[in-house]
Amino acid sequence: MKLAIITLTDQGKELAFEIKQRLTDDPTVIKCDLYNKQVNNTLKTIFKDYDCILGIMASGIMVRSLCKVIRDKKQDPAVLVMDEKANHVISLLSGHLGGANDYTYKIANLCRADPVITTATDVNNKMGIDSLARKYYFEIEHPGNILHINKALANGETVNLEVPEKFNYMLADDGVKKSYRIISSNNNLKAVYQGCKVVLTPKKLVVGLGARKGVSTESVLEAVQKACKTLGITKNRIDYLATAEPKENEPGILEAANILRVPLKIVPLALLKNFKHPEVTESSFVQKKFGVPGICEPAALHIAGEKSHIVYCKTAFNRVTVAVSVSENKTRS
Repeated sequence: MKLAIITLTDQGKELAFEIKQRLTDDPTVIKCDLYNKQVNNTLKTIFKDYDCILGIMASGIMVRSLCKVIRDKKQDPAVLVMDEKANHVISLLSGHLGGANDYTYKIANLCRADPVITTATDVNNKMGIDSLARKYYFEIEHPGNILHINKALANGETVNLEVPEKFNYMLADDGVKKSYRIISSNNNLKAVYQGCKVVLTPKKLVVGLGARKGVSTESVLEAVQKACKTLGITKNRIDYLATAEPKENEPGILEAANILRVPLKIVPLALLKNFKHPEVTESSFVQKKFGVPGICEPAALHIAGEKSHIVYCKTAFNRVTVAVSVSENKTRS
């Protein structure tokens, strides 16, 4: 998550700084920037640059300012508002596809505030099809049909979710089980209601790995497991593991890949030497030793492909570093 916090008052600024400090160790937060005053101009400038915008201000101020910049639910970032006393956090825009509902719970938990969610599927304890797509990193085809599927869910109608065997990892999800009638399928993953359908196609999800020499298989597996748990996915959702050339014969990584049954991709150092990406956390140690800015993040991004982005920053666990990237390109038809 790339988070921007906009404030208007001194008390709001203090709360924003507090939130930023509490998010420092969250590996799913890529960056958190603070802005003060000039809401209209700030939104015009930053609206496309962040996944989530939190306004510590009256909701009316944010609503009027948003009117000039919003496009549609496929493009707009999540927008939240909260009061400067941190009593309430409101999911205002892009609750599902943009993740505003999830971010609302995250910020509310940090501040011990009340989360305010108004989307019909959520208040009826259903998982909207766009929420499901966001949670498991799927691209939505026929997005115009989202409203019809979610309306049916909210009204308690039966929506079929056709699930091919390779996506069976979703069937243990309580939200999926409570919301849909599951039907086995040999074709695409899709939700269907009275002839209306939404097809879900997975994006490429890559776990990048770096490690000290002689790292144990158990340490690698633990690092991957912790990253997956934080992201709310299972190992079966991983498309590839990735590492750089110096680690291609590391037994712990090779054995972990075999146990996980996930293909391991090796990225040559030559491809990483001039690798540039705004989300990479550069390591002076790795740069000095191998001549590259990093291992796990660049490798994950390279394998995920063009327009990929980090969803889990480089994090160290017991001699292993792990990062997770997702591509905007489809994979596994």
